[in-house]
Amino acid sequence: MNRFFLLRVVPIIAALSVFIGGMLLLQNSRFSGLSSKGNPFHGTDLEDFDMEGASTARLVLSAFQRAYPTKVSGSGYDKHLQDWFIVVGQQRFLWAKGRILPESLFLSGEEVPVEQWRPVVDYIYPPEVADPATFIQEIISEIRRTSHPDFRASQPSYHLDFFDALYDGKYQVRIEQNIVSMSFLGRKVNVHRDIMPALSQVEKRILEEAPHNHEVKDFVATISSVDGYNWREIRDRQDRSFHSWGLAVDIMPKDWQKKNIYWSWISDFDSDWMLIPLSQRWMPPKAVVDIFEQHGFVWGGKWMLWDTIHFEYRPELLILQGSF
Repeated sequence: MNRFFLLRVVPIIAALSVFIGGMLLLQNSRFSGLSSKGNPFHGTDLEDFDMEGASTARLVLSAFQRAYPTKVSGSGYDKHLQDWFIVVGQQRFLWAKGRILPESLFLSGEEVPVEQWRPVVDYIYPPEVADPATFIQEIISEIRRTSHPDFRASQPSYHLDFFDALYDGKYQVRIEQNIVSMSFLGRKVNVHRDIMPALSQVEKRILEEAPHNHEVKDFVATISSVDGYNWREIRDRQDRSFHSWGLAVDIMPKDWQKKNIYWSWISDFDSDWMLIPLSQRWMPPKAVVDIFEQHGFVWGGKWMLWDTIHFEYRPELLILQGSF
């Protein structure tokens, strides 16, 4: 399922956060900045987090370096090109207003129109699920606008070379050489070999929690399937889903309890889908979500365009949020 959701919604939420207690931003002292005490990102206010700004480059590139220490060999500032850079393997990428583009694009000396691509990090992963009961009209209108198929189809795509370099996945045949099969909570799933250790730890922690937590025990018992690698593009867009790298899993329950799991399935026949109460969404137990996040996975249930069965490996987002 798709994952990109807050490109236009985040700025509105940040600007209106004073009206939306408990939604996404500035809820309590822990989230008054991008991170908590002891984290190098501490002290950066979410409302001042310019996704494209040069002042953000060091923070984001450092987050990637911390998230992928075996892949990222360094980062710094290039005085000649007047931009920040990051090195993955032997390949250098420039910040390029957050697009993180191959340095080779800039060596001709001609101006590169970087705005034709989306910033690689274009939202802050929210600490909590946004409660529709708190939405004011401006938020509702913005969600309607940015979730419309025409709007989504018109948005720039990511330049994929950076993630291709991180996961050796420029072509389908290459990525499939990195896909492994594993058992997860009693179900077979195909994922990228790089996330297998983290996913194994998630499974271990969930199984340890289940005997002491009836919600977790029921969650494990009612799993219908776990879907991982699937080479495909995102609906309404030309971007690849994180399933296409084998970096995401969808945990499908046997019984949805007549609840909703994915915004897009509902939006086709309910124009007020964004106002569906949280009680009418199927969700994994909070303990399960917490375990996934502690091992580098973000949960689609916290997105404004929610996808409650979806987890994807994005430790850099959790580092920037301050919880990893």
